[in-house]
Amino acid sequence: MTGLRVAGPRVGELQVGGLGAGRHGPLLGVDDPAPDLSWRLLGDSGHQSACRVQVFDERGEQLWDSGVVESGCAGLGYGGPRLPARTRVEWRVRVRDQDDRWSPWSEWAGWETGLLTRADWGGARWIAHPRRGPGDPLPIFARAFRVSGPVRRARLYVCGLGVQVVTLNGRPVTDEVLAPGNSNYQRSAEYRTYDVTESVRCGPNTLGVRLGHGTAHVHRDGTNSGLRDAYSWWTSHDTASGVLSADARAGDDSVRATGTSGYFVGGSVHVGEGEQLEDRWITALGDESITFAPPLERAHPAGTPVAGSGDPVADVDPSAGAAVPPRMLARLELTTAGREEAIVSGPEWRTALGPAVTDNWFSGTDHDARREQPGWDEPGADHSAEAVRRDGSRTGWIDAMPAAPPNLATELVRRAGPPVRVVREWEPVTVREPEPGIQVFDLGQNIAGWPELRLPPVPAGTAISLRPGEALTEDGRVDQTSIRDATRGTDVLHTYIAAGSPEGERWRPAFQYFAMRFVEVAAPEGIRPGLRGLQLRADAAPAGAVRTSDGRINRLHRMAHFSVAANLMSVLTDCPGREKLAYGADYTHPIGVLSRHFDLSAYLRTMQRHLVEGQAGRGPRAGNVALKAPVYDWGYTGDFGDEVNWGNAIVLVPWLLHRLYGDTRTMAQHYSAMTAYLDYLSRRKANGHLVTGPLGDWVGAEDTSGELTGTWGYYLTTRRLADMAGILGRTTDFREFCALAEAIAGAFHDRFFDAELGCYTGDGATSGATQAAQALPLDAGMVPEAERPRVLDALLGRIHHRDGPRLLAGHIGLGPVVRVLRDADRDDVLWAALRRDEVPGYGAFLRDHPQNPGGLTTIPEQWDMVNSLNHMILTQIDEWFHTGIAGIRQEPGSVGFRRLLIRPKPVGDLRWAEGHYRAPAGRIETRWRRDGTDFTLTVRIPPNASARVQLPGRVSCRGSPGVAEESAAGAVFSAGPGTHTFTSDLEPE
Repeated sequence: MTGLRVAGPRVGELQVGGLGAGRHGPLLGVDDPAPDLSWRLLGDSGHQSACRVQVFDERGEQLWDSGVVESGCAGLGYGGPRLPARTRVEWRVRVRDQDDRWSPWSEWAGWETGLLTRADWGGARWIAHPRRGPGDPLPIFARAFRVSGPVRRARLYVCGLGVQVVTLNGRPVTDEVLAPGNSNYQRSAEYRTYDVTESVRCGPNTLGVRLGHGTAHVHRDGTNSGLRDAYSWWTSHDTASGVLSADARAGDDSVRATGTSGYFVGGSVHVGEGEQLEDRWITALGDESITFAPPLERAHPAGTPVAGSGDPVADVDPSAGAAVPPRMLARLELTTAGREEAIVSGPEWRTALGPAVTDNWFSGTDHDARREQPGWDEPGADHSAEAVRRDGSRTGWIDAMPAAPPNLATELVRRAGPPVRVVREWEPVTVREPEPGIQVFDLGQNIAGWPELRLPPVPAGTAISLRPGEALTEDGRVDQTSIRDATRGTDVLHTYIAAGSPEGERWRPAFQYFAMRFVEVAAPEGIRPGLRGLQLRADAAPAGAVRTSDGRINRLHRMAHFSVAANLMSVLTDCPGREKLAYGADYTHPIGVLSRHFDLSAYLRTMQRHLVEGQAGRGPRAGNVALKAPVYDWGYTGDFGDEVNWGNAIVLVPWLLHRLYGDTRTMAQHYSAMTAYLDYLSRRKANGHLVTGPLGDWVGAEDTSGELTGTWGYYLTTRRLADMAGILGRTTDFREFCALAEAIAGAFHDRFFDAELGCYTGDGATSGATQAAQALPLDAGMVPEAERPRVLDALLGRIHHRDGPRLLAGHIGLGPVVRVLRDADRDDVLWAALRRDEVPGYGAFLRDHPQNPGGLTTIPEQWDMVNSLNHMILTQIDEWFHTGIAGIRQEPGSVGFRRLLIRPKPVGDLRWAEGHYRAPAGRIETRWRRDGTDFTLTVRIPPNASARVQLPGRVSCRGSPGVAEESAAGAVFSAGPGTHTFTSDLEPE
């Protein structure tokens, strides 16, 4: 065994709020008054014992000096004076190591605050197209302006709902797509900050914005003359609307209106329209009256339009998903040599109905290129009523109309998570023509993204349709069963109507995305379009990977990676096809897989904001968290409305941020929301410490009692909240929650343990003693120590069948099954189950089939592959690849991977394996190889971390940097930062 150390500490990779590593320039639009500042020790520079951070403004004046902070944590919250909006700062750090050696100062990094309050937006107003109806084409907006001299700095702040595409002088202001991102728009809307200094010209300029519906308005309108079926599944909730039934005077704080249903106390009412619009908070409702604050500023005659927003603290569906038709808010700030100028959204902007004729988040876009006005977003463009499109018709430019905000409660927030981008282009591996005029393109990989259409010169008006899918029909056409079915009542497709350009045409959608391995393109006979796939995902930094000598493991690992990537969008989703929704359970339960593929340190903070915004704020269900957040349509009621193992994400996410990344700020910030959720469970769901979770072990191949899964979820929620109360120094809460957790565990054991059978069963019989029923309490530490061997035996007995081991657990139980077997050193069972080629089994996903030539390329939602073919919930075997086979884990009680457990598992006929994971401290690597009885392991431990390395077999060690401790399970070594090689002798195979 050998070790290597490099003398002297070095520091780099400075980050702000979890973002910034590897990016150029300052992080813009930061709205956290005290952001986390973090860094990494570089090379093999040992352990940090202290740090010092300095922050300066752009004039070089010091804002804050932390002084010497005695801490081994490679991060510190900014502690200087509160920074106003638009403040640009730079910071640096130096650290001291365990030998009292100081590093040089790091290179400079920076951040810039955004618009922190509504007042910072100045005169910017929400604007919309004044004449657009729900089924009309999507709007475009333009603002021409002139700049008289060189621009020193230009910042664009913009929020376009639901999806924005922003250009300046004909060029995109960013490579980000599908911005600004999904939200509960009654509570928040994300805005973006762009540095457009290099794009602004002296002389005339034009700022252009295209808007799509996104999730802000999922609707049933607009069928584009029969080219598609009307969408008919989930939809946004229509807001209240009517007219004044009596005159309203200036100074009135109450109006009479035609009906008051659909309005909400605490929500908003909007009286008037255009320049006469007044937005007010609703304070009380009568049969025909609406009372609000503050009073009206102007008079409004009877018949004046009155509208409402959704309920910002909804406790029942569907008001949290109130429809927000396309509208935008923008502020462009220009700093020249002599002055500062702001160009804001308002009636000075021009708007028209654009070429996107139909747009629906779930069913696609119809784009008519004949409706395009060439150069509409370029300097000097014609934005008059006489401007013409490609086909000679009038574009119809008119003044934009001031519009109501989504809700007066809506806060404009910066997105903490990374932006969505095009991360890869996929050329088809095959193109088939099942019948004349139909081409089916196989990208070779199921991705979430866009088809990019390439057309040769064709006549104007030529119609092309593009249907994405995850599988094929028997006759070689695209099969959309996995992304739609009869209940949804809609085809999923894009259509493109050609403009007739002699140079040919290229188009890609902009306002939604789909799951697709295959794309079926229909065109008039004789026209053969080209196509490639554009893969989209949030641009989170890659975290880790595994490679082995076993092709099946490598393939399943790749499939898991693409399943995670396909659901890493503006929110973490369940699938990129038929739902695209942020179910809390879909990312908390398989987090051991998700976090090993991508850095989620900033992303999970975004998800926690959505969960808190999805928490009911009043009534008997106060504290409940919607099944999916952001939420629209249904989400709060019925069996799906308060499932503990979905709603408890509001508690689990802050815990996971702490465990994985060392974050304690999120748990402190949202502590009251977490305790409100536990109070809801205790007050409304628990019966003698037992809670029923109606969804049970969702998609499991055997039925597990919902009372068992629900009570387990109640225990897990309470236990994690107790842990966080202890971390935050809330001693009284810590004791109370610990006692409650113990009581729940006792009630669980009393209710479900069958002493005669030696197992847990939800129905009092052998049939209820499922794999999940044993693994859940074992993994959570709920089983009395004396009974653990019997329960483990019961789990093994349930796995073994005549035709070999089967994994039958589902969404909730699969991860615990994998971890329990790994921790019990029964990796042989996981290895054998992995060989299974029949349903249920991972091998079934790999089988060649006419519907999926070569087998699936992502992990499906269900063992029988009936629904979505691109899900994360059955990826949980991949956690074993990282933590078992590659052997990269944390020690119990460690946070942020500061204390590692390296314990690789040479199992089956594996000859070698290698893995890596980029933890907060740096890159961890393992590589092992077995040659007969010789086992060699090479480990890289990053600076500021230590490891306990446990080898299989008996150890023959030379030049050990640690202390070997012989044990029945092998030898254990202590290892510090650096690269180390270990050897051991295995039993003969």
